[in-house]
Amino acid sequence: MLVHTFFINRLILLTLVLLMLSGCAAKKNHSSNTDSDTVTDTDSGTKTGTDADTVSDIDTSDTNAGDTVSSSDDTDTSFAEQDADVLFNYSHVPTFDITLPEDKWNALIASAMDEEWEQADVSFEGYPIGTVGLRFKGSYGTLYACFDESGDMICPRLSMKIKFSKYNEDLRFFGLKRLNFNANRYDDTRMKEKLAYDVYREMGITAPRSYWANVRVNGKSYGLYGMVEEIDGAFTKNRWPNHPDANVYKEVWPTDTRELDIKDGLRTNEDNGDVSGFVAFASAFTAATTAEDALTVLGQYTDLDQWARYMAVDEAILSYDGVTYFYTDDGTWSHNHNYCFYEDSPGHFTLIPWDVESTFWINPDHAPPHWTEQPEDCTSTYPYWSGLATAPGCDPVFRALTTNLAPFYAASRELLDGPFEEQKMLDAIDTYTALIGEHARTPETPTMYNEFDGAVSYLKSEIPRLRARLEQLIGAPQNTGSDTQ
Repeated sequence: MLVHTFFINRLILLTLVLLMLSGCAAKKNHSSNTDSDTVTDTDSGTKTGTDADTVSDIDTSDTNAGDTVSSSDDTDTSFAEQDADVLFNYSHVPTFDITLPEDKWNALIASAMDEEWEQADVSFEGYPIGTVGLRFKGSYGTLYACFDESGDMICPRLSMKIKFSKYNEDLRFFGLKRLNFNANRYDDTRMKEKLAYDVYREMGITAPRSYWANVRVNGKSYGLYGMVEEIDGAFTKNRWPNHPDANVYKEVWPTDTRELDIKDGLRTNEDNGDVSGFVAFASAFTAATTAEDALTVLGQYTDLDQWARYMAVDEAILSYDGVTYFYTDDGTWSHNHNYCFYEDSPGHFTLIPWDVESTFWINPDHAPPHWTEQPEDCTSTYPYWSGLATAPGCDPVFRALTTNLAPFYAASRELLDGPFEEQKMLDAIDTYTALIGEHARTPETPTMYNEFDGAVSYLKSEIPRLRARLEQLIGAPQNTGSDTQ
């Protein structure tokens, strides 16, 4: 984007922006004394820029735009304390420019699987943000599978993470310490994460905010990325302002009782976090001798209504890579992933979804039984993608939840009649298509299975099928309190 075009357009809006912003609430203080990955989650579903109540994006009245990122001495500090809702409800797809020496960029690619930080400068819409940490991110399917046996990169691009506070503890961007740019390798619509997180939040589930961004590195466009909020200290401060600095645990389940494993899952307070609360939770849960007792313990340490709502959304969007998928090598062990727990008050925990790209499609090759079904042989394994999985109904958490499915069915009914209503979902898809279409159709945004418009058409065709699937499930005979599976 040329400086003059951008700046002139921005000037046209500035007078209106300043009038609209005057009288708004005072800026929140997002500073932190630690790098502990330390706004209440009313999170009632954020609006997109096309539906937003205000046309304003950012207040840059004290800044001058530039074509490319500048040195950290020229950092634009006006973004630091602005509310991240502005970023995740932008009126158009914004552009981030990342610059670093070319040899450093090539070395970062060569060692991508190490997920090590490299220093880079970043600008947003032409405004310099500062010097940040940059690294690649992902797991098996989105990072490791992108390199062949010789270590050569075989994917056109990788997901990235920026840490604003890496080299300057006080540096924030819209109050954020970190920001994720997801390549969405398996989602040619580029909107499944956004749709999924929207539905979670509209059902009262604490979930990351998301949007989109164009990303350029050293002037080269890498196309449209999904832009996703990190579950870190800035996230918890936003959602739990009265209890902002507790522990986030990534992929630590109530059946994980080893203190070392629990500490390894810390994503805030990594150096000195007190994990005794989760140890007590897991110890009490695994000590339960019946599924009914386990449900009682689960209700003491978490909110069972939140579980019902979480699982209703998980079921509606048909998440193939979330809490119900227990990966294994041989059936002697298994574990799920793509979630976090936060200790929202002492000894009490909230489940948070993460990485919801593998959603909104009915997989005909899906093999494991449903989480509400407990097979006779819990050592059985089932083909899943290129590996194996065990039955989620064998997991003690789901065995406990299945003893009383009435809350899950009620939440599913509320979801079907509200956030997951067919026309509402189709309208959201149309809105997002209009917003990102021109960026998603560029050659810089690679596709995996289908071109963008074909993928969107298929996604729209899946919505009524997903609704019918959930309708059929909740129309089945229901366990309402006493039977244990």
